[in-house]
Amino acid sequence: MLAANGEYGIIQLWNLRTRQPAGAPIHADPGNVYDVAFSPDGKLLASAGEDGYVRFWNPLTGHPVGVPLNADPGDAGSQFSGGGVFDVEFSPDGKLLASGGGDGDIRLWNLPARQLAGPPIHADPEAVGVAFSPDGKLLASAGGGGGEVGLWDPVTEKPVGKAIFPNPEPQPDGRLAYGVGDVAFSPSGEVLASSDLDGSLKPWRTAAFTDPYATLCADVGPPSGPTWIRYAPGEPQPKVCADQ
Repeated sequence: MLAANGEYGIIQLWNLRTRQPAGAPIHADPGNVYDVAFSPDGKLLASAGEDGYVRFWNPLTGHPVGVPLNADPGDAGSQFSGGGVFDVEFSPDGKLLASGGGDGDIRLWNLPARQLAGPPIHADPEAVGVAFSPDGKLLASAGGGGGEVGLWDPVTEKPVGKAIFPNPEPQPDGRLAYGVGDVAFSPSGEVLASSDLDGSLKPWRTAAFTDPYATLCADVGPPSGPTWIRYAPGEPQPKVCADQ
């Protein structure tokens, strides 16, 4: 089964064997539906809506399941103040749901309780993409407005390493020339790909976040003392390369 989201708040499910619609369209949102995601067991479908809510559906019946999650509250009195929810992603074990909102926050939800698993993660001016690593130990984010790719620990909600900016070309107002549309892990979890709004797809080794110095050593070897002083003045040089 394939779920397709689109304008006018519609989700259509498709039977991949017959290439025919699997049931009537689901009217999921008063605005646009920005993303959909199946739970790992396929029994639940989540939708990300322009009105700032995450809704759940039974993919077999098309009926709603439980109450919606207010995943982008925005400012009081404004229906679409935060821009809506741009992306949703289930954790590999199906116990957590990550949502990325137009307010720049990533929210992790405890699905059995239908409650926030912790405070929002302030990721970027816009959090348009989220992805769990295959083992569920990392959460990646794509920043639409700021062009930032970040990694997070879904348990502590703390950043893992430094953020990466795939398009480091600032505009006159200080923002980046292009943003990042989405992120995805390889099946092994060793590579993280960013889909950039300049039309490029860039692969990053996950180790560049989790162990950047070791990654640098593997790529180019240890930097010389003068080189380190030039590019990292005042910062002690770690001894992580085997031949240092």
